Amino acid sequence: MRKVKTLYKVVGCLVGAHLLCALHVSAQDGYVKTSKTKSRSSVVATGDSNDKQTLITVLKELNRKKGVYFLFSEENLGAKTVNAVKDPQAAIEKILDAVLENTGLKYKKVANNTFVILNAKDKFRKNENYNAAEFDQVAPTKGSAGTYEEISGRITGDNGAPLVGVSINVKGTNKGTTTNSRGEFTIDANRGDVLVISYVGYNAREVTVGNDRSLSISLSLGGQDMTEVVVTALGIRKEAKRLGYSVTKVDGEGLTKAREINVANGLVGKVAGVNVSGVNGGPGSSSNVVIRGVNSFTGGQPLYVINGVPIDNSNRGSAGMWGGADMGDGISNINPDDIEEISVLKGSTASALYGSRASNGVILITTKTGRNKKGIGVEVNSNFVVDNIIDYSDFQYQYGQGLLGVKPTNQANAYASGNSSWGARIDGSNAVQFDGVTRPYSAQSDNIKNFYQTGSTATNSLAFSGGSDNTNFRLSVANLMNKSVVPGSDLKRNSVNLNVSSKLSKRLMITAIINYITEKSKNRPNLSDSPGNSNFGILFLPTTLDQEVLKPGYKPDGSEINFSQNIFVTNPWFAANRWVNDLSRNRIIAMGSIRYNFTDWLYLQGRFGQDYFSDRTTGVTPTGTAYYPAGNITENSNKGSEINADFLVGVDKNLTKDISLNLSLGGNLRKNRFEQIINTGDQFSIPFLYVLDNAKNKNSDYNLFRQETQSLYYAAEFGYKNFLFLSTTGREDWFSTLPIANNHLFYPSVSASFIFSEFLKTSWLDYGKFRAAWANTSGEARPYQTKLYYGIAGSINGYPIGTINNNSIPNAALQPYRMTEFEVGTELRFLKSRLMLDIAYFKRKTIDEIVNVPASITSGYTSATINIGEMQNKGIEFVISGTPIKKGNFTWSSSFNFTKLNNKVLKLSGDQKTYDIEGAQSRTQNAWGKHIVGLPASQVMAFDYKRNASGEIIFDANGRPQQGILTPMGSGFHDKFGGWNNEITFKNFNLGVLIDFKAGGKLFSATNYYATVFGLHQMTLQGRETGIIGDGVNEAGARNAISEDAWDYYGALATNVSSEFVYSASFVKLRQIVIGYNLPATMFRKLPIQGINISLVGRNLAILKKDTPNIDPESNYSGSVGQGLELAGVPPFRSFGLNVNVKF
Repeated sequence: MRKVKTLYKVVGCLVGAHLLCALHVSAQDGYVKTSKTKSRSSVVATGDSNDKQTLITVLKELNRKKGVYFLFSEENLGAKTVNAVKDPQAAIEKILDAVLENTGLKYKKVANNTFVILNAKDKFRKNENYNAAEFDQVAPTKGSAGTYEEISGRITGDNGAPLVGVSINVKGTNKGTTTNSRGEFTIDANRGDVLVISYVGYNAREVTVGNDRSLSISLSLGGQDMTEVVVTALGIRKEAKRLGYSVTKVDGEGLTKAREINVANGLVGKVAGVNVSGVNGGPGSSSNVVIRGVNSFTGGQPLYVINGVPIDNSNRGSAGMWGGADMGDGISNINPDDIEEISVLKGSTASALYGSRASNGVILITTKTGRNKKGIGVEVNSNFVVDNIIDYSDFQYQYGQGLLGVKPTNQANAYASGNSSWGARIDGSNAVQFDGVTRPYSAQSDNIKNFYQTGSTATNSLAFSGGSDNTNFRLSVANLMNKSVVPGSDLKRNSVNLNVSSKLSKRLMITAIINYITEKSKNRPNLSDSPGNSNFGILFLPTTLDQEVLKPGYKPDGSEINFSQNIFVTNPWFAANRWVNDLSRNRIIAMGSIRYNFTDWLYLQGRFGQDYFSDRTTGVTPTGTAYYPAGNITENSNKGSEINADFLVGVDKNLTKDISLNLSLGGNLRKNRFEQIINTGDQFSIPFLYVLDNAKNKNSDYNLFRQETQSLYYAAEFGYKNFLFLSTTGREDWFSTLPIANNHLFYPSVSASFIFSEFLKTSWLDYGKFRAAWANTSGEARPYQTKLYYGIAGSINGYPIGTINNNSIPNAALQPYRMTEFEVGTELRFLKSRLMLDIAYFKRKTIDEIVNVPASITSGYTSATINIGEMQNKGIEFVISGTPIKKGNFTWSSSFNFTKLNNKVLKLSGDQKTYDIEGAQSRTQNAWGKHIVGLPASQVMAFDYKRNASGEIIFDANGRPQQGILTPMGSGFHDKFGGWNNEITFKNFNLGVLIDFKAGGKLFSATNYYATVFGLHQMTLQGRETGIIGDGVNEAGARNAISEDAWDYYGALATNVSSEFVYSASFVKLRQIVIGYNLPATMFRKLPIQGINISLVGRNLAILKKDTPNIDPESNYSGSVGQGLELAGVPPFRSFGLNVNVKF
């Protein structure tokens, strides 16, 4: 652990040193001028009616003579009549003042020589896509190179997003242009010419034209204009400087190159305060996302919202003590190619407007839209990666299969040995195996590598986009085909996404978005327990049994080739080739909205959204399975929908010269419905025909869940002189799942933002902000926890049998749990925004958690639903980012984030000190997950050695270690984590490297437990020939002198002392490398191609530091709050591949 801390310190110091070497770059700013009546205006223009001209005519003349460029807020402004220019030699601002005098128009200067023309009553909005005025090409003057060539390029901000309306000029001439909606431009220039690039709020750059005719240019934010816009609750866009709470934006482009099948896993190491861990269930498995630590006894992940529509993120299958398969979660269906950006709302204040479901934070996903452009844009993205497992097992291969130190001498011995590697020393001599065949008694150290195959994932997407002044659209189709590293397992996904918006009139706009997804997965791997788990079967094969002899897993009659008398250990090839664990999903996520702008400061918006899915899962234990030869089948049909209808009235107005108001009033109606039909059958009448009608014994179960929440809410923000902002929100929810007396709750929030750099005016600080926030949120109960509900349990003689479906005692006094959070933070920028710091402290407290506690079996129930307990969570988030090196065509940008959490269970019910986490029990039955008062949540519980008062280990009469008390070993959640992200660009090349780390978590490894029991673990080499005398005392207190055989000693050790297999889950990983190249546009001058990017990608490349033998420290078979338990999952794999993006 000390080494890990030292490594973190070294990494932090290196980042700080690099960032502090940043160079000074000057910043430039724009300003707004409105037309005013001036006595001297006749000097530069005339208002005589005979001298009137159209605006476009005047602007073309100014472009020709002054080398300036213009954007229009409305395309038809160019036809308006304005005053003619009388004195073209005057300053451009004076000319525009006079030209626009008494015309109802104004202008804003957005760069050194670029202006936006607007209606006088309109506000300039930085993120608007203004229309560029088209000017005649300025005739080039012959330069030193003799001829001009066309230069093309793309200009982006620090975050990679394109910048619209950037001014590009050839220094010393009147030639120039501006970027389009994609940040692209073309201009004629000579080699050696200098391009001057400027944009409001960003630092200007000068780029010398060389041999490369295609440029990729990044502009950094200036220190004086903090106009970054982020998406906040309810989809409202706000300037980041106004926010009194923490919001982190992640650009969609960073999720598509070195991509994950589950897009949530792409957030690993990128956002402070967000801990992301996957389930080791293979491609498409669930992702466990925890924002700012564990806040609830029962867990809970953030609410996912796509284009304003909350979506279902339930997991339709999971592994537990007795096995099972992870069938993926809701977010795993989303195509990353459609994502424009992700906003992570971390604090309760940020998410309070979403109500009870947002108590664990919100992840807002905004998908891509069309743009105002000529013609139809086409984008093709193709990504192909190959996956190879990383075998972390380091087992012993000195002793082979057998029992009691003897190798098998006949078929019965071999069959009885099963998985045991407690045989003789491996010497290459002959030995009889389970099938009666004599084979060399030789080490088979490549079994794991030879069983798993090279996996692959091919993702191809095609998008069409376009638009006009009033309508834009984007249509995309995508296909994903995955071949898992586990033989016989694969996943296929298709998606279609359509986004259309139209401005029906000057004030009325409508938007419609629909995303249709189909997904099919074949034979999802079983995890944890051994039946049907090919990973268990291959991992614990005895050291002298070659997996090749187990192929194809079944005999000619179709029955399992069983190699062990333990019939519950499935032949891995039988599980891969015969087992059925399939999923088929259809899903539609749709949204429609209408917005009417009554004025430029008042609007009304209505929105309707629905997330609908239909799943069908099929699980088959095949005919001939060793532990159940007759076979069985389970078919689940799940249909669910969530409907949200909401309205919003918005006000954005300057009340006085110094005071602004942003007010939103709205309401929401949410309806959830989930319908489930479970059909089971066993004992197939006709072998190998896997349909329900072929089962002799059939049963059916039906479940229906419905709930409704009605809400009203408001959000108000007051701004003072653009440096002080005070915000307050409130939401009232009425729940259908709670008793009438307690069925509603109000949650308020307040926040403030103070831009103190407006007063300091120092040379060393470009921007300084202090923020503070407080919120009170809540969480609702699941349906049907307050009353008894009934069901049908089969029938007798054709008559249905009624039953009470509750396993838990209902609680008519149940109420929502409450969560209170306080947050403070600061944002600092130095060296013209080349160095940036963001530091936050938060403290949360949850009370009256809704949980099920054990009930006496005499009650007829297994548990009771009550409000209990308190939990506290506090922490610090730290982000340092910037551009350490920026010289010529070379740029290095770096960002380092770190989070430290402090979680504690404060109270349970009455005198209760522990709470068992549902589903958090190991198959070994000697390790559990519990909440314990006074300790961090989700403690990994294990039995320690039995010791005397002096701490010495006590051995029994046979010399075996005895079991001590059940001891909390530490939380299954990490309390420290972060990431270091680096981007380097040189001309058309770019390199991205991501390193992430976690520390403080604990993991009980049942893999190491079974490896010890079966004699595979390296520790079991000690004492094989001589026996083991344990270091300790006997029951009488005398020194232990009893020698015990190794197989009995280690068997007792594993069973009695499970703490031996609890490890630190800390690690440092090289998570991602991307090497990209933008092909020069000059290569495609005669083709309709705008650009091609080719990237070599690598994902999950290496572990730089870990403390877990034989396994990946991120191994987990649970995606819930019961973290810290592992057994025989799909091994980790590293991915290498190619990503190609082509734009037409």
